[in-house]
Amino acid sequence: MSYKKHPPKAPHFDEQGRVAFEHIHALIGDKAWKAWGFGKDKGNGLEWGLLRDKLGLERDYKPIILDAEKLANAGDYQILKDDVHAVTFCRFGKVTQAQETSLLLAIAQHSKAQKVFFADNLGENKQDLSDYVLRLREDKEAQSTAQAVIQMTEQSPISRTELYVDYRENGKVKGLHLINPKVNTETGEVTEKETWICDNLELAGEGKTLSGEYYYIFQWQNHDEDAPRTVAIAREDFGTDSGWKMLKAQGLKMTQGSGLTQKLTEYFHFNGNHCTQWTITNVTGWLNGAYLLPNGEIIGEPKKPIYFTDRSSSSLGYTTSGTLTDWQREIAQNVRGNASMMIGVAVALAAPMLSLLGRESFGVHLFAESSKGKSTTLNIANSIYGNPEKIKLSWSTTATGVKNEAAARNDGFITLDEIGQAKDGKNLETIAYDLFNETDKIRGEKEGGNRQIKRWKVSALSTGEKDLETQLRMQGAKVHAGQLVRLLNVPLEEANHLHNFPNNKAHADHLNEKVQECFGVIGREWIAFLSNNADTVKNTYKIIRQKWLDLSNNMSGQVQRVAGDRFAVLETALYLAKDLTQWTEEESAQAILKNFLNWKEEFGENSREETSLIRILTDWLLVNEASFIEYPADPNARRPVKASGVRVLANEAKKEEEHYFIYPKIFDEIIDGFPKNMAHSILFSSGVLKKPKKPENGYNEYIFKISKKYIGKTVRAYKVTPFSDDESDSEKNE
Repeated sequence: MSYKKHPPKAPHFDEQGRVAFEHIHALIGDKAWKAWGFGKDKGNGLEWGLLRDKLGLERDYKPIILDAEKLANAGDYQILKDDVHAVTFCRFGKVTQAQETSLLLAIAQHSKAQKVFFADNLGENKQDLSDYVLRLREDKEAQSTAQAVIQMTEQSPISRTELYVDYRENGKVKGLHLINPKVNTETGEVTEKETWICDNLELAGEGKTLSGEYYYIFQWQNHDEDAPRTVAIAREDFGTDSGWKMLKAQGLKMTQGSGLTQKLTEYFHFNGNHCTQWTITNVTGWLNGAYLLPNGEIIGEPKKPIYFTDRSSSSLGYTTSGTLTDWQREIAQNVRGNASMMIGVAVALAAPMLSLLGRESFGVHLFAESSKGKSTTLNIANSIYGNPEKIKLSWSTTATGVKNEAAARNDGFITLDEIGQAKDGKNLETIAYDLFNETDKIRGEKEGGNRQIKRWKVSALSTGEKDLETQLRMQGAKVHAGQLVRLLNVPLEEANHLHNFPNNKAHADHLNEKVQECFGVIGREWIAFLSNNADTVKNTYKIIRQKWLDLSNNMSGQVQRVAGDRFAVLETALYLAKDLTQWTEEESAQAILKNFLNWKEEFGENSREETSLIRILTDWLLVNEASFIEYPADPNARRPVKASGVRVLANEAKKEEEHYFIYPKIFDEIIDGFPKNMAHSILFSSGVLKKPKKPENGYNEYIFKISKKYIGKTVRAYKVTPFSDDESDSEKNE
């Protein structure tokens, strides 16, 4: 389609452009001029007046007007000026699929409009066709399909003499039929033979996945369902036996005739709604301005329709029961004042906030001996989004299974019960580390290339009798400092506000019973609030985060990070959800602060690397003390067969404290698992590792040349002056 040399202008074309980049409105359809008004009512038609007032347009505003003839030949007219950024076409009367397609193709090829909408005669029920127009500009295949739609669908069925597909009703037999026209050569009369193909199947749009796969979106009405059934079929499968089988499995009734289905395939390639662009996704969470739950439920109004192609193993658990009032009365009211239970709720509420705030995934691990309320706390947290029994997970799940669930619950919440049930140390280590990496490993396809990488963002609540670090060591797994600032070890406090219940058991029994009756509603209310108040969420977090950074100002960078990126998020969640939980700001702030102090007591105020390195070195020295040659030597002591170095005893007269010279090979083995330069720097900064005044050429700056007086020969070693944990704590307190 190309312009003539001097293409005519659409009606009211010159009236555009009063303001650069204004949003243009147009009337389209076979009743567009009637809506505008004739004669003395020109420009004051009743329908146009209603639309104009509804849109808040000036009384002298003149819209573009395109009747049936101009729509069919839209490519021959100047419709929009170059500075028009957005346009809404409001339908009045009949507008065929071919006319719409012709108009959109013209807009794509002969304008610079970025936002294109179709609406009804009141400016409502908008269809955003901006992405489709962009495809028409850039994609030759889309252009060819559009041209075919224009050419084929304008033909009147009455004049057709070849086989075609159309909707017909023959008594109780309704749906798409193959129409076979027969022309009487003598009279010219056309008779039609109708052969039923399938239910009234409609093409509702097209879609494309992030990996570039194209889909058709079909809809039809099953007799036993209230809403139309929507199914996405990969374009490569459409028209094949497997594709038809998929549709029939979803309830579509259709013929078995291969010739008929072939005609049906051809029909949909050029008919139906090819304009509406759907987002095809297997990822939940925030998408197109709305939120997709793992069961496919959409909260909010997406800017583009969404089709969800996947389900998690626990998707059936994302249902609702009871009301918000029920949850507030039976659960929230009885959780009030119990810090561990309240942080469980905070972790759950934080999940959909992370993407909005640009924060990374994290979790809280609550640990305590049995019968202290760990399972109850998990049930309460799970009740935010669904049935606790059906959406909970366990540490006994494989690492792959947990990552698959995380991907299926993107921007969502995950719980892991009882860390002691982890299959083995390796599985425990992998889950604790990989869950918060937010991405799976790159895996290749058999056919070549790589599979689509799974990504996720989650908040997690974990429980166990032991803290994460202890559990990892018990199972022979490595402890990474990064794990301990992503999954926070917080001692669980047994509920001490029982709210008229006689004891903890009665209190817990009530909560565990009621979470089976009241669930899922508050989570949907919370997500709806977030979707409508993104700026409020960000601004509130900014203020609260600064408070937490001020609180942790004199602590290590790791502690500050946890304070500002973890606990500040949790407090923000409870602060913003106060109308849902009915907890006061002060109650929520105190609960989060209490958990922070409990966490800090476990973690310490210094970096975890520093704490871990000093502990590892100190523990190693205690265990291997006998492997050192003592100086001054004890004549009655046995010299170790394989010495690790020299232990120089304290000399009060010379005011020399006890220290160790550790051979380089042994020292490297002790700090294995930490980057060497980082370990040297941390240990030196803490005062444990010493430097010679003048480092020897050819050796690193921490290596000492030991005098012959110690062991009768010159050797080189690291000098270490350890201190006990008690001494370390007292020094820090001073």
